[in-house]
Amino acid sequence: MLGRLFGKKAEAAVSKFSGRTDYLEAVCAAAALISAADGEIEDSELKATVKTVKANKSLSSGFDQSTIESTINRMMDRAMGGRMGRMGLWEELREVAKDPEMAQSVVLAALDVSEGDGQIEPEEQKVLEKIAKELGVNLDAMMAA
Repeated sequence: MLGRLFGKKAEAAVSKFSGRTDYLEAVCAAAALISAADGEIEDSELKATVKTVKANKSLSSGFDQSTIESTINRMMDRAMGGRMGRMGLWEELREVAKDPEMAQSVVLAALDVSEGDGQIEPEEQKVLEKIAKELGVNLDAMMAA
């Protein structure tokens, strides 16, 4: 019974987020902020972002590969575009902050990217904390998930 209930909730969440451009952009913006936390974006961070987005059923079923890749690239470019570019990424996050499920999912994606190389660097931890605060999400609870 519990498995069926969880499955229905998961299916509802997939339907709710599928095809939502604001959600795709927020996930990619969070990943870009994490990836650029130390001032550069490494190949491993880009790969972790692609892996994270592909693992997200709502995103992988709601968007074609070309759209996903162009969104990731656009957000990564913005992350390296100085303060103006990073400010725009924070705006992308704020667009989904009012939806608690979406906000939690964005924080989980950021965590997955930050742990992509096996550990969360201090610079990444600071950005994770700021993302979670901006989205009103308990980071400790998400880290325990």
